[in-house]
Amino acid sequence: MDPICGGERARIWSAWLLTGLLIASLQPAWAQDRLTLPSKESTTTTLGNEFQRFLYDEAMATLHIRSYFFDRQNIRPPNNVALVTGGWIGLESGWFYDTFQVGAVGYTAQPVWAPQSRWDTSDGTSLLKPGGYGYFTLGQAYASARWRGQKFTGFRQYVDELEVNPRDDRELPQTFEAYALRGTLREVNYFAGYVAAMKPRDYSAFINMGEAAGAPNHNAGMGLVSVKYGSMDDLQLRASTYYVPNILWSSYGDVGRSFPIADSFLVKLAGQFAAQGSNGQNFVTGKPFSTFWGGARVDTVWGPMAFGLAYTQVGSSAAWRSPYGIWIGYNKRQVLDFNRAGETAITVNGAYDFKGVGLPGLVIAATATYGGNSVNADTGRVLPETWEYDFDLQFRADPLPVPDWLKPLQLRGRIAFVNQYLNNTMSNSMTEYRAVLNYELTWKGPRRR
Repeated sequence: MDPICGGERARIWSAWLLTGLLIASLQPAWAQDRLTLPSKESTTTTLGNEFQRFLYDEAMATLHIRSYFFDRQNIRPPNNVALVTGGWIGLESGWFYDTFQVGAVGYTAQPVWAPQSRWDTSDGTSLLKPGGYGYFTLGQAYASARWRGQKFTGFRQYVDELEVNPRDDRELPQTFEAYALRGTLREVNYFAGYVAAMKPRDYSAFINMGEAAGAPNHNAGMGLVSVKYGSMDDLQLRASTYYVPNILWSSYGDVGRSFPIADSFLVKLAGQFAAQGSNGQNFVTGKPFSTFWGGARVDTVWGPMAFGLAYTQVGSSAAWRSPYGIWIGYNKRQVLDFNRAGETAITVNGAYDFKGVGLPGLVIAATATYGGNSVNADTGRVLPETWEYDFDLQFRADPLPVPDWLKPLQLRGRIAFVNQYLNNTMSNSMTEYRAVLNYELTWKGPRRR
């Protein structure tokens, strides 16, 4: 029975979860997806010792502060603009008898400046609720059990599995209600589970996966499987597939490898392919559809400098849909996804790490992306050609010789210019500014590993 509908399965999970959270709330603890190894200390195990490990010795608490400024200047008013602050507080217990763990993360986004006028509005920024209202939400609240390196986690949690991901490009990330098994088999990391609902990045409530895909009157959950091998430091292979009955299915895969040419020169090659379509009763569009996208990418790193070229092609029968996370195509940019039906997109990018001139922690990047040949899949009408130019400046304090309390500070500034042309005439233009501050404090129990 669907857990969102309040069935017996949901009541059993809720009772287990709330009991665990009541115990965990006595001492700090916090949650993220991680597997910790059992203690190798040869101490006598007693119930008292286990409760001490569970509540204090291996517990963790995190306070993450994030402030976000967003300003999109449109060709016609209103502009989309807001300044918000907030973040999250996380608590995680230790492992009780190396088997059971609980945790929770509470999130908030609060307006500092959220105008509501004919010229400027915070609506459309995806930072606050409509009308410029802030909100609180319990984005994570879960219980985990593990055995021989495999971990099962139930209820609200953080999921980052390729096409189903946190979409963390605003004040708060997406989180999910899921019942999933994670672990490692030989050298392959895997995820397999049922995803019942998700909290979008600007929502306080969880909605079912059918509603999230654009079918609000149809309740549906998702089956999700992903596997990952290696990393781009050498060879990386990744694949995932999801299925939402009567709504949507999608499968994705990529491969990448690094080729060291010299001590300070590295070449990275990568390719990706994905296919997607409706299924069952086609509740999203009312009729069947399917599409695909493929991409290739080459990046070169020469000392503190990096240069890259990326290409993607989307099938002409339908635009790509990314209702469960940020689109992971190589040409996803700050403003646009470049995933319209039939769209061909090319990106040229470059970056410089100022550690090459004695300023570690400061990186600047720039990209130019062109998207063309896209059409309206229903009518066949040609859509505008698009250019987007992005500039990104990032600063991290941790590589600098600063006090420890300042090392978690991160600052990021982004600017994007978007121009669209139809029949050699500009049809739309926008400029977008973003500024983000992140600062995190973490407390770990004395035996946390």
